[in-house]
Amino acid sequence: INMAEREVEWKELESDPGLFSLLVEDYGVQKVKVEEVYDINTKFEGRVYGFVFLFRWSEERRARKKYLYTEDSFVIDKDIVNDMFFAHQIVINSCATHSLLSVLLNCQDICLGPALDRLKRFTAGMDPESKGLAIANMPELARAHNRHACVEHVMLPTPGKRSAVMSSAASLVPETYHFVSYVPLKDRLFELDGLKEFPIDHGPWGEEEKWTDLFARVIAARLASAQDILFNLMAVVPDPVHHFSEHLQALTAEQRELLDTAFSLASRLPEVVDQSRSVEQVLTEVAQSLAPNDLSSVGERKLSDGAPDREKLCVVAARALECDQKINTFKKKLEEEIETKQRYRMEFCRRTHDYTPLITEFLRLLAQNGQLPERLFDKKKSNSHSVKSGGSHKRGKSNCKPTDHHRAKKTKTTLLVNGTKVT
Repeated sequence: INMAEREVEWKELESDPGLFSLLVEDYGVQKVKVEEVYDINTKFEGRVYGFVFLFRWSEERRARKKYLYTEDSFVIDKDIVNDMFFAHQIVINSCATHSLLSVLLNCQDICLGPALDRLKRFTAGMDPESKGLAIANMPELARAHNRHACVEHVMLPTPGKRSAVMSSAASLVPETYHFVSYVPLKDRLFELDGLKEFPIDHGPWGEEEKWTDLFARVIAARLASAQDILFNLMAVVPDPVHHFSEHLQALTAEQRELLDTAFSLASRLPEVVDQSRSVEQVLTEVAQSLAPNDLSSVGERKLSDGAPDREKLCVVAARALECDQKINTFKKKLEEEIETKQRYRMEFCRRTHDYTPLITEFLRLLAQNGQLPERLFDKKKSNSHSVKSGGSHKRGKSNCKPTDHHRAKKTKTTLLVNGTKVT
């Protein structure tokens, strides 16, 4: 391993589902996406691989060695801990990657890609500390992680005002946030936090419920007892694009067979097909003559070999029309998902682009044309007016401290907890 790559600094990441979805793709993982959860009582239609939870991290809980592991919920059995993928967070600012890996590498039927597959096989049976070191020594993970970070700028002090600038910067205490994961393993719900010595076992879920139901109760209890209400919740789920594409292929093949059958039946009915109308026109008329309520009932009829051709044609036409409606529905859903991914990529470009040259050139042109002092004066006057009128406010930036485990920008999210909105 190149030592220069090994010592690369991990950067802060925003808590954003689009960012996490693109980050999963950069890992090489296929058919997986991350979506934001606004209601913890949401009933998920498909499978959920795990949850990623962002919350404010308090200073007194920072050191891993400060914990007293006396509760029954902590899993201290080495065989159980080493059998799952649970890694201690060794590198600062890497908890976003840790939270994703804790979900992805604990699933058995995900196509991880070469990098994560190699990591999973290499760390199998290792203790959490060794797994954390393995993550820290994978430069490809750091490069994928940092690729989605915002451009960081260093503010240079104004000559003659160094002490004032430094004292002002020192007075700014950024907020600290941390990512943890919730995953189902062997019919039990586990909370995986790289800054804790052991995983937390939240127990099994009921026979008549899903593991997401237990998670909803656990996270609701956590939010109810927490003094802080700033958090964010995301779910790691299968990418519906592949699901929709597979359904479209199957429905298109089924529709083709139905149309071939319908053409064959219609061609044997001289009273239906004449020289002035094509077979396609006949099928359209037959399908349109069926009422919407009768469409499914006609299409579900079972035909015997001796059934009249006209009756067979009605049934096949109904099935073909119903199939066409499903195709249009899946096409619309697929287009929506593709547009969402395109929006994610656009946001990625805006997030990671360095606008410094543009701003510098813009200011240079203003100064060259003698407009810069006037513009600055107008800006100060505008700000003064807005403050007096109470029309402006400062937007906080929830970065972690430079010495902390993670630096994340705060995302304001409203969740529904037992019918109550929590922001």
